[in-house]
Amino acid sequence: MKKYQLIIVGGGPGGYTAAFRAAELGMSVAIIDDNDLGGVCLNWGCIPTKSLLKNAEVFELINNAISYGIEVGKPKVHFDKLIDKTFQAKKRLSKGLHFQVRKLGIDFFPGFATFIDQHSVEIDGNILHGDRFIIATGSRAKTLNSLDNSSANIFTAKDIFSLKNLPKSLTIIGAGAIGIEFAYFFNAFGTKITLLEAQENILPNEDVEISQWMHKVLKRKKIDIQTSTLANEIEDEHILVSIGVEGNSNGLGLESIGVDFGENQHIKVNENGQTNIDNIYAVGDVTGPPWLAHVSSSEGLYVVEYIANLNPKKIDYDCIPACTYSKPEIGSIGLNQKALDDKGVNYIIAKSFFNANGRAVASGLTDGFIKILVSDDNLILGAHIIGSNATEMISEFSLAMSNQLTVENILSSVHPHPTFSEAIFETLMQLK
Repeated sequence: MKKYQLIIVGGGPGGYTAAFRAAELGMSVAIIDDNDLGGVCLNWGCIPTKSLLKNAEVFELINNAISYGIEVGKPKVHFDKLIDKTFQAKKRLSKGLHFQVRKLGIDFFPGFATFIDQHSVEIDGNILHGDRFIIATGSRAKTLNSLDNSSANIFTAKDIFSLKNLPKSLTIIGAGAIGIEFAYFFNAFGTKITLLEAQENILPNEDVEISQWMHKVLKRKKIDIQTSTLANEIEDEHILVSIGVEGNSNGLGLESIGVDFGENQHIKVNENGQTNIDNIYAVGDVTGPPWLAHVSSSEGLYVVEYIANLNPKKIDYDCIPACTYSKPEIGSIGLNQKALDDKGVNYIIAKSFFNANGRAVASGLTDGFIKILVSDDNLILGAHIIGSNATEMISEFSLAMSNQLTVENILSSVHPHPTFSEAIFETLMQLK
């Protein structure tokens, strides 16, 4: 039986970030995963999907090349090569993770971990003993009971990478970030898309104006959007279900050692990521929303530093940016207008459109706007961007909100010209 100061179950962003930090702090560390390092994010989610979306962007750019004064022939799509490109991207990053694991002296155990007791786990007959554990096993896609999920034509985002050809038509159930990204991707290559959303608006977690703008963009692309619609019997050759996730906690033996659970198989934790079993912690998607890779990483880092008595700064969940990598992109942080109205909070709106931004006009990428919600004492309450580079620009608001910077603080910093980010400065100048 081998003993470690810290054993991490799950090798995604929360798990490997925690492992790296713990090793840097001198702990003996083991990390266990039954797939490969990187988790869903690297192997099936964040990275591969962004590779696919880049392919769609390039295809659209070629088709619109004449608007830039460049004439080219009709492009031909090799779908198998698109998929292969995504695997090459994740393969490269996976090699980097394994290199870092070896460099830091972390022991990696491929396999499925099952808790024997609160200090021991078994992996394929091997027993590891740990002083502390972090569970970072992530999440899996939820299914719809109203559909025959055994059908070959019903799949989740992970199954996209098993497709051999572009489908002629595709029904997407759920118009959150994942649903919107795949609607954009397949539509760009000519697939007929039907998008179903149970709630009143697509992207229901976004500010209503952002959702409405994206709705118009997708309608212009001839995407059939049906909101306030529940999915029951659907006739289509391919159906993608993207209605959310549930925690990957089954089979770990956590019930047998008394770990408490919440809804959808999510593990209950306190503000320090600690379960009701004092030496067992959990981070990331397995603990519930927000289901974001960067939240998992932040929680993994926090828990390790908490264990090491470094008194880390608490994570401010009101300052977590969210991104949708469609075209146009969406970046948002903080509260939206409806949430502020429901809370009865006073606010001022600053808003500007990218068609007035020099870099956007020069690049031919003027679709979208910035909407900033500001408190009476000039603090940022929320920021919502739809447009080119929105997912990059939102980081400025993350920095500002996390550090309680005022509008004056942001305006006192010089923004380079011409840039898309300059639009943030231009928008806030309205409040001066």
